Amino acid sequence: MDERKRLEELRRQLMELDQEILRSIERRARITHDLAKLRTGTARFSPTADAAHMQALERAATPPFPQRAVRPIFVAIDAASRAYDVAPRVAFLGAEGDFCWTAAHDHFGIGGEFVRVDSPSVAIEEVARSRVDFAVVPYESLKEGPIFPTIQAIAGADLKVVGERQLVQALDLVNRTGNLADVERVYTSPQDHVACVNYLEIQHPRALVLDVRSPQAAWDLAAEGDGSAAIVPRGFRGAEELQVARENVGDEGEIRIRYAVLSRLPAPRSGHDATALLFSVHDRPGALHDILQHFKERSCNLRRVHSRPIPGEGWDYVFYVEVSGHTTDRALVAALEGVKREIKMLKIIGSFPLERPDPQHERA
Repeated sequence: MDERKRLEELRRQLMELDQEILRSIERRARITHDLAKLRTGTARFSPTADAAHMQALERAATPPFPQRAVRPIFVAIDAASRAYDVAPRVAFLGAEGDFCWTAAHDHFGIGGEFVRVDSPSVAIEEVARSRVDFAVVPYESLKEGPIFPTIQAIAGADLKVVGERQLVQALDLVNRTGNLADVERVYTSPQDHVACVNYLEIQHPRALVLDVRSPQAAWDLAAEGDGSAAIVPRGFRGAEELQVARENVGDEGEIRIRYAVLSRLPAPRSGHDATALLFSVHDRPGALHDILQHFKERSCNLRRVHSRPIPGEGWDYVFYVEVSGHTTDRALVAALEGVKREIKMLKIIGSFPLERPDPQHERA
């Protein structure tokens, strides 16, 4: 077989295979729709391919196909498979292309209508008033811990955390040539500008720094000339090709942030869940120890325990706890029944599927 005929044969095989893949995705969409109908009283748009599902697919990849390519492919397929459902409206903070936008797109794929808001409080209110179906907000940083004002606002609005997304946030300087010496103008969103003030003053003191509405706009403007550059989140890509001139230009370097997905309805049980709680205890010796003992006695793994003073309440503290399991798990139900008898206040912030399951948390 000559080269031309071989090429035509391979293209024919590729088309046949792509059509088989398409038929499989359509069958998957019907199954996803049937699963969604069974999720009565829960946040229906939770991803069907949960963390354990994704990890099993990654392990099933056969070299040389890269494991890292599996998750983005199936996140997109999972979103497309929900074509029979109405696309949810999702509020996110910041601008298109920023980190919260990325977290929202990672969770909902192409299956969402994304609405920009300016603060966590606005995002929470949008969900509480049913103007959007979900919101994605910063929830915890590795440096500062849980963001208590946001967590308390979620509890006050009686919303539920139904998902999590973890991002390692870093900013890169990009331009057409990849050469720092060519940088005369730097386009950046106001948020990213604040995060890179020292870098810009020290490394590019003569460059003109111009604030634009979003990383997308910064990228597009930087693509117009060799003297232009943009500061964008790592991994962001625009329509035009640009090169990374310097990585990790943020003044604080890489920052690990966990984002929470909020809904009015709770998340269904996935088998690899965590439950977030907010509570306060009576002022007596051993009060916190007695509360935590209920979890220990029922072998409920405590993943996080943090405390903060309650504003305006003297020296009273509120405790934030994350425990492995879903509120419908038998062991956790029993533990919470014991906890409720001994505390001043308890709010269940939500049970949600873990992005990556705890190693010791086996599917029940």
